[in-house]
Amino acid sequence: MQIAVIGLGYVGLVTAVCMARLGQRVVGLDTDAGKLAALESGEPPFYEPGLSGELNQETGRLTFTGDPAVAIREADVVLICVGTPSAPSGEADLRAVMAAAATIAEQLTRPTVIALRSTVPVGTTEKVEAFLNDRLQIRGEDIAVPVLANPEFLRTGRALDDFLRPSRVVIGRTQRATDQDVGALSTLYRPLNAPILVMDAASAELVKNAANTYLATRISFVNELAALCEATGASVESVIDGIASDPRIGSDYFRPGIGYGGSCLPKDVRSLIAMGEEHGQEMVLAKAVDAVNNAQPGRLAGHMAEALGELSGLRVALLGLAFKPDTDDIRDSPALKLAHELREQGAEVVGCDPQATGRVAEAEPWIQIAPSALEAARGADALVLTTDWPAYVTSDFATLAAVMRRPFIFDARNALDPARAVAAGLRYQSVGGMAPLAALGA
Repeated sequence: MQIAVIGLGYVGLVTAVCMARLGQRVVGLDTDAGKLAALESGEPPFYEPGLSGELNQETGRLTFTGDPAVAIREADVVLICVGTPSAPSGEADLRAVMAAAATIAEQLTRPTVIALRSTVPVGTTEKVEAFLNDRLQIRGEDIAVPVLANPEFLRTGRALDDFLRPSRVVIGRTQRATDQDVGALSTLYRPLNAPILVMDAASAELVKNAANTYLATRISFVNELAALCEATGASVESVIDGIASDPRIGSDYFRPGIGYGGSCLPKDVRSLIAMGEEHGQEMVLAKAVDAVNNAQPGRLAGHMAEALGELSGLRVALLGLAFKPDTDDIRDSPALKLAHELREQGAEVVGCDPQATGRVAEAEPWIQIAPSALEAARGADALVLTTDWPAYVTSDFATLAAVMRRPFIFDARNALDPARAVAAGLRYQSVGGMAPLAALGA
């Protein structure tokens, strides 16, 4: 089959290269000429492990264009993969989705299956389908086109593996969609040998938002639990071991830290809250999850002030600026939220990251960028592990301590070996193990 992928951002580009790897002929469509030029030269517009290698496979099955007619008119399946960022109200901004639908309606001349992979609120698939078919009628095209919900479940840093080895594929059908339409979309995913779950479109749309909100709930719960451990003197690591040993609970997304970030979890939690408000259902738990997460950077900054004294005039080095390892994505990055908290208290902030420094320099030019952890630590009053890149987790702490002005390290990801840090001469603190100033010394 020939596949058109509309939108070559994170989801769209990963989808395009993986569909080509599965043997489909894929045409990727985007309006960004600079992005298209980079892709034509084999350069992805963002960092994702393995993506550059896949992009440079000489199979001839993957091409890119800015011409909608080239991408859409010969396509058997069109996949909408445009962004749906949060509006100020928390609702998903659907302007790019509707623009993609309008573009499709301008080009279709024969029956084609449309699938919506963008993360959208309940009811969007039906809305897009009605809009698209109305536009076709206005054009005088005597065809009826189904739109199916087909949410993605790609983790940043593991996206290719998640696409090629999925835990499930979800397809949501509208009343217009036939078994043949569902079968055409299912055919694309059958080589993956994953369960294909077919349901109504509204349920499929909710699956993605609900799944991410549940993962965010686990993170916020363990962070709130860590705060209670700090107040009571309990060991958060021991408590987690006891809880996670229950097979009904497990340890995934269950490590305390500075909070979640990125383009998915924060947006999807807020979207679920907004959907609830739209339908008269208050999402009490989701609101609490969001509130706990938003408070984490401030809580950490408060603990740092307790340990270090007045933060004004101090130099704080952040090890990691991306929202998680194996990406250059800084959207809703907890590291940058902490940087703002520290700046408000008068601290000088320096940061390093293996991939994200270019994006940070553009978005937050006031943050000093260091080329390495060693240079970030030089003259610093405190180090903070804000992104658990393996290179930072395994740092030579003795070397870092030797160039610091004061040897404090705050493990905002609970990923370091405390014994190694202490043996290197650092005063170590983790989330859930924050001691008062008297215990640390100044």
